Amino acid sequence: MLANIQGNDDTFLALDIGGTYVKSGLITRRGEILSFHSFPTSEGQSPTHLLELIIGRLKDLRSEAGSKRAPKALGIGAPGWIKPKEGVLALAPNIPGWKDLPITRLMSQALKIPAVLENDANLYGLGEWLAGAGRGHENLIVLTLGTGVGGGLILEGRLWSGSFASAAEIGHIPLGGERQRLCGCGRLGCLETVASTNGMRKIAIERVRDGEPTRYRGDLDLLDTSVMVELAQEGDPLSTRIFAEAGEAIGWVLAGVFNLLGLEAAVIGGGGAGAFDFILPSLKKVLSHHMVTATFDEIRVVKGALGGNAPLVGAAALLNNHGF
Repeated sequence: MLANIQGNDDTFLALDIGGTYVKSGLITRRGEILSFHSFPTSEGQSPTHLLELIIGRLKDLRSEAGSKRAPKALGIGAPGWIKPKEGVLALAPNIPGWKDLPITRLMSQALKIPAVLENDANLYGLGEWLAGAGRGHENLIVLTLGTGVGGGLILEGRLWSGSFASAAEIGHIPLGGERQRLCGCGRLGCLETVASTNGMRKIAIERVRDGEPTRYRGDLDLLDTSVMVELAQEGDPLSTRIFAEAGEAIGWVLAGVFNLLGLEAAVIGGGGAGAFDFILPSLKKVLSHHMVTATFDEIRVVKGALGGNAPLVGAAALLNNHGF
């Protein structure tokens, strides 16, 4: 899917709409970030208000660019199920009210530049493949542990979108077991109910209320995965157990993915990647036992290198491929 990115003075706008934060940037064709804005998604008091906030930030970035470096196009990363050819966000499970939204048309009209839509996890995958921890691999999957769990799949050096333009929805692969949790998509037992930052946080709060031993003594509203990482580093049994369970679940899912596709690497990014060192041992144990296409030593399971900037870098690759 990707053409070679040549260095020149062209700039683009990049937009990453997440369930927790909306990030935008003025970027070069090589994916260098010249300017950056971010705000909590929850600041949008309604779907319309959130769109207005986003457009305002993008206009600010365009103004910062000036006439000499005016952006040529906008690359949009959006969560959930999308129709990239139509420029429509069909459903964003973690953003209430966003359904069948013609986001490409709305953005193009507001900014007076072309826009291209892609799933946010796919852009994350493109960024890590192009300039991050996935560089040099032709067959890999990138997982984003955020409000949900996204996936970007690269096969033979190309982004795989499938027949319905929304492939690699790894967060919605169902898990077995007796205690299946309700997912934001409305189904039971999806991977993201136990491996996303939101899912792990919910489990932690429930278990604290049930009286499970923990070092945490603060307000439950402030308990999130970043706090849990700090607790795990201090030996907190609750946090380490939840991270281990998340790693086990990811391991089961990745075993099937590796066996099916013969991948050589998996990159784990997103906010939940802060717990990578606590997730990896149980992930490795399950994957080593159930993967038949290769041994664990023959593949790579690594933490993402670009952090939250990966989708913005991926937007440069996306727009370059579309001929802008």
